[in-house]
Amino acid sequence: MTMILWTVAALAAGLLAIVIVTRLAIRSRPPLRLPPGERLPSTPLQRLAYWCLSLGSLFSAAAAVLVVRFGPRTYYGDDRVRLGVTALLLAAIVVLAFFGMRARHWVAREDPALDERDRAILGRAPAAQAVAMLVTLAVWVVGLQQAFLSTQLVPMVYLYLVFWSCLVVQGLALPVGVLLGYRRD
Repeated sequence: MTMILWTVAALAAGLLAIVIVTRLAIRSRPPLRLPPGERLPSTPLQRLAYWCLSLGSLFSAAAAVLVVRFGPRTYYGDDRVRLGVTALLLAAIVVLAFFGMRARHWVAREDPALDERDRAILGRAPAAQAVAMLVTLAVWVVGLQQAFLSTQLVPMVYLYLVFWSCLVVQGLALPVGVLLGYRRD
């Protein structure tokens, strides 16, 4: 399997781990019973999670497309490509960090924007972050071992890709956990 496919597999496995662990974490809450056809309005936390996840995913996907289009070696060797990818990834991390800081700010100052349900969901949402990062790392390790088994030397460029992919997966896990927490069973 080529390294690009292993890269995609690592990111997909991390996102799958986010969904699975978050779903397991939110199962413990009692189901919400509403009359058929009635929906609860979205909360400020839910809207913030949606927008931050959308923007963070957009920046991350753009960076991934650049790496796939130009290839890992060009990414590492061409400053313009590397700086462009790094700028996109930093933009994604800033957006995702903003979500975490804003949510913590609301919790710390007892903001009325958060009710008990929001606080409970926010308390369980980070459950997927560590698992998602570990799964992403595991896929990277397996992929890198298989790709470079004959030489037993992993090129430096993949260290950057491992670092950025783990950082982005960790950042995406919190808003995904929040959004999955609001889903009704």
